[in-house]
Amino acid sequence: MSQSAVRHLQAAIQTPTVSYPDRSRMDFGVFERFLNDLKANYPMTFSKGTVERVAGYSLVIHIQGHQSDADPVAFMGHYDVVPVKPEGWDTDPFGAEIKEGYLYGRGTLDMKGQVMATLEAMEQLLSEGAEFDRSIYLLFGHNEETGSEMSDSGAALTRDLLRSRGIHFYAVVDEGGAVVEGKTLGIDGLVGLVGIAEKGYLDLRLSANQVGGHASMPPQRSALYDVFEGAMTMESKKFNLSFNEATQAMFSVLAPRMKGLRRFVFTHLRWFKPFVLNELAKSPQTAALVRTTSVMTMALGSKAPNVLAQTGEVIVNCRLVPGDSVDQVVARTKAKVGPKVNVDVLTGTEPTDVSPVDHPAFVILQRSIQSLYPSLTLVAPYLVVGATDSRVYHGMADGVYRIQPFPNSYLDRGTVHADNERILIDDYLKGIELFRALLLELSKA
Repeated sequence: MSQSAVRHLQAAIQTPTVSYPDRSRMDFGVFERFLNDLKANYPMTFSKGTVERVAGYSLVIHIQGHQSDADPVAFMGHYDVVPVKPEGWDTDPFGAEIKEGYLYGRGTLDMKGQVMATLEAMEQLLSEGAEFDRSIYLLFGHNEETGSEMSDSGAALTRDLLRSRGIHFYAVVDEGGAVVEGKTLGIDGLVGLVGIAEKGYLDLRLSANQVGGHASMPPQRSALYDVFEGAMTMESKKFNLSFNEATQAMFSVLAPRMKGLRRFVFTHLRWFKPFVLNELAKSPQTAALVRTTSVMTMALGSKAPNVLAQTGEVIVNCRLVPGDSVDQVVARTKAKVGPKVNVDVLTGTEPTDVSPVDHPAFVILQRSIQSLYPSLTLVAPYLVVGATDSRVYHGMADGVYRIQPFPNSYLDRGTVHADNERILIDDYLKGIELFRALLLELSKA
């Protein structure tokens, strides 16, 4: 079984399902081939489940449970991948080559590995005659990498379809968890993190206008000077630090396992909150958990080196902690950059709500991950600073949780969206075990 599971993952990696914001660049014939391969490789899942396509290429597989009146459970994923520049790779990015226990290829970690592990687990269980109490939905998107806010988002359109049928989920499980070195969190060993919320996303365009002209006679302040001054003010005068609900939940779990003075401080945060927040702000990884962030990512001036810019533009990317809102951040930005700089919203999504950690689904995830991966010191909730498709299911599920089923992924997470993306084959097989356990236990919860 393990050999066929690896072969199936290799076949998935060898099918280059690259998504682009410009849909005309997407080869949908490749996406069709990928879905046909899934049907051929997982015959029990496709024959026993009710299968639908949404937005052409997103997949909904419904496995009916015995308790028709119980809220179902959803396992999400996406099978599209980001574009590749082959020059930096040591292997063919879509060759699925195996070297020294690793399978290399675009999508191994993000996130065909998780999609295929879920399907392998379901296929095995159905082949063994397993039955489920709660119904199971497998929801696999085809354009997650371009954002769930686009009008043709497979995830958002699937959500709309299921909502129109009155479906409410007991729990939704998706990507977005992490395995981290506990040292940065005050814990010895590795820590598994289950995402219980996501930060909001906001792209702002800061712009300043002038008449322009020849660069040999510059004004006192150019348009670019004004706009960069505003953008630099945003980076230097950072947003306030605070413990949002998700980060508070994380440290409540971590604190009892900390040592010495650190344990005392985090156990009594009401006394030491300013000190702790300032310490967390010193690291980019932990600062992102306790404040809304903003950073310059793009800039635009004139089209020639000797011409003054009539319009200077800087794009600023913000990630909003729970408790902040797009309107609040826009208002604060306008106050910071001053009247000379225009502030326009390009894209904005609010932070999600925070899923409960006392929900049985979270407890099952925590227990199952800890049981299968004893190398982890503990499993804790956390705030996801990126964005996943699962954000669209907040509001129609008791809890939305994001996991990382591959325990050694912390060694290789730098390859995600980068060169030489890879997954340890033993990790992949272990991930199948985890999904077997979760499919059964969450169905019976």
